Amino acid sequence: MNWDPGGASQNTSKLYVLMRFLRIEQTLFSLPMAYLGAFVVLRKIPSISVLILIFSALFFLRIAGMTNDNLADREIDSRNPRTRTRPLVTGVITVRDAKLLIIIGLTGFFISAYLVNIWAFLLSPFIALIVMTYPYMKRFTAFANYHLASIQGIAVFSGAVAALGLVYNSLLTILYYVPWLFVISTIFWALGFDLYNHIPDVEFDKQMNLHSFAVMLGPKALKFAGLNQISSVVLAFLADYFYNLGPIGFVSTILHGAIMAYAYYLASRGDFGRAFYYNIYSSIVLGLGVDIDIALGIPFT
Repeated sequence: MNWDPGGASQNTSKLYVLMRFLRIEQTLFSLPMAYLGAFVVLRKIPSISVLILIFSALFFLRIAGMTNDNLADREIDSRNPRTRTRPLVTGVITVRDAKLLIIIGLTGFFISAYLVNIWAFLLSPFIALIVMTYPYMKRFTAFANYHLASIQGIAVFSGAVAALGLVYNSLLTILYYVPWLFVISTIFWALGFDLYNHIPDVEFDKQMNLHSFAVMLGPKALKFAGLNQISSVVLAFLADYFYNLGPIGFVSTILHGAIMAYAYYLASRGDFGRAFYYNIYSSIVLGLGVDIDIALGIPFT
């Protein structure tokens, strides 16, 4: 299995290698879901400043988190035939480069959170802690897959806090109005694409004493991923109803489920690379659909 979303040939430009190293496209894929949190709680398009700061926080946290992930797994990746072309393994990006990127990423994230509102800033260390501890969890528990998935859910949560913090002065009130159905739906969705990344490495992970649901469940891991994604679609439909979304929201949820079903089909045929990316595309459809639905204000009055 040669597919690796973080691999890059040494014969390409340094900028391209850096983009592959950070998997920067996944930041863009997560952005509609972060905006979803803000759109749903405000029931309108957030201000330009809020939209820019949500993007900025997500972008810088991606830099810190993905770099830390690569740095923590450098020795493991060097032994895995599937991940030997990762830039930190080949030396195209050095350990010193990686540490500098982490500093830049965390600094940019905290500054962005501070500029959003006080509650976003106060919560930012806890969010950073969740993101930065992820790569170490698979040394201890299969629930590392849910740890990674929760980071995707945090995007929705953070978007909501960014918007709500400008309206309410109480943290409890802000937490109450967070669209938790969409947060949890996103976690179940993300569990699937994370397992598409782990299932091809089951035998290697066993040798390295690494933990995941792919290792724990063996041949049943793919069905477990599918079950989580069915749960994601059910919760998204409940969220559409609970948050009074219109036809665009419901149609986007249907498409979200259909694309995930196709990704599952690809994974069942061993095409985990395409399954991984199709699963990510499904979140773009859901996030953009909900954002557009609320922007148009149908049927909410």
